[in-house]
Amino acid sequence: MTGSARPQGGRRYRGRSTDELRAERRQRLLDAALARIGRRGYAGLTIERVCSDARVSTRHFYEHFGSREALLQALFERFTDDTRRIVGEALSSGDGDPMERALGAVAAFVRFALADPARARLAFIETVGVSPDMERRRRDAIGHFVSLIAGAAEQLAERGVLPRRQFHLAAVALVGATNELIVEWLSGDTGLSASQMERAIMDLFRTLIMGARARSGAAP
Repeated sequence: MTGSARPQGGRRYRGRSTDELRAERRQRLLDAALARIGRRGYAGLTIERVCSDARVSTRHFYEHFGSREALLQALFERFTDDTRRIVGEALSSGDGDPMERALGAVAAFVRFALADPARARLAFIETVGVSPDMERRRRDAIGHFVSLIAGAAEQLAERGVLPRRQFHLAAVALVGATNELIVEWLSGDTGLSASQMERAIMDLFRTLIMGARARSGAAP
């Protein structure tokens, strides 16, 4: 056998493989795009400016993303992947009170969304009305969280915490209310900090649960 095996990812530059360099460039493009969307919105996003901010060439941009919208979709996918992981971990953590676990999952989602205003603006404002494909992705994400809330409510009903009923429309309403409250917070008109807005949203969920219990006489 002659020669030597090439390192995984091809040639190395300053100790990093070409695959590692590609991954770093992609990450820089995503981070630069998110920062610019946070400042100027999707309408103010151009490939040239993102490449300049990320210190990559437009040739490298097109190695990762076929268009400006593809970049937006990648950012939104990163947001939804992160939130699904965070909510899933909260729902499956521990063996405590099921209602508090469900509320903890909602709080984890809201806290993550509000922790970075640029990220929240991307997810709740800048993806709206971009294209039919982007709208489908957005509706799919909303549907996923509607299903999670409805499923958690059904589990609470099985334990006697909530009355038995069809929870889909209630879950749609709660997801929509959460979405609009976050958009209102992003406007800056509420005067609330991120932690105060989180408490306001959680108060809404708790009030609705308490009202459902009181109306049906479900066990506390």
